[in-house]
Amino acid sequence: MINPKLTLYHMPGACSLVSRCALEEAGLPYELELLNLQAGDQNKPDFLAISPLGKVPTLVIDGEPLTENAAIIVYIASLRPVAGLFPVSFDPRAIAEAQGGLSFCGGTLHPIVRGLINPARLTTGEIGGVRERAMELAVKAFGTAEQRLAERGWWLGTWSIVDVYLNWAFSLASRGGFDPAPFPNLAGLQARLLERPAFAQVMALEAEARAALGL
Repeated sequence: MINPKLTLYHMPGACSLVSRCALEEAGLPYELELLNLQAGDQNKPDFLAISPLGKVPTLVIDGEPLTENAAIIVYIASLRPVAGLFPVSFDPRAIAEAQGGLSFCGGTLHPIVRGLINPARLTTGEIGGVRERAMELAVKAFGTAEQRLAERGWWLGTWSIVDVYLNWAFSLASRGGFDPAPFPNLAGLQARLLERPAFAQVMALEAEARAALGL
């Protein structure tokens, strides 16, 4: 069994939560380095030397950094396939569906949520139009996710780490003013995830991390 030394750079509430959940679900030992993005920790030279774009999550593996949730999650799943971060399958379509779920969350939902929460990052002009367009796109994208959950129960038909990523995006959008009421399956996703011990543990640890950073 491979046991690399792992260090996760994480901001409570950021998308790095998904990678932290993956580590906990896999039962992998890791060290945690907390960053306060609101205070600009991502722009400090020491972190930029590790993650040149100043992004979380960054997972340092035996001294070598790996960035992007999708890559980190695939790495963790490969280290501990028995943990079931994705349903075990040798079917090419099933493998592609799992990757597609990560791509949907990271490539489609994440930019939309950013437009809702922090539209100033996406324009040098007026932010009203950015947020308005992000809201329109959110209705469409989350509508697709809602229908999929209604049909399958979970994104892939059984629980996977994709559901954690989906819940992160929907929860953040809701805090940013997106109306969750028309999306009951997405709105109820976190309660279902809390039935998993690893997810419940991470939620408790997140509260401690926020307190440690004074958030």
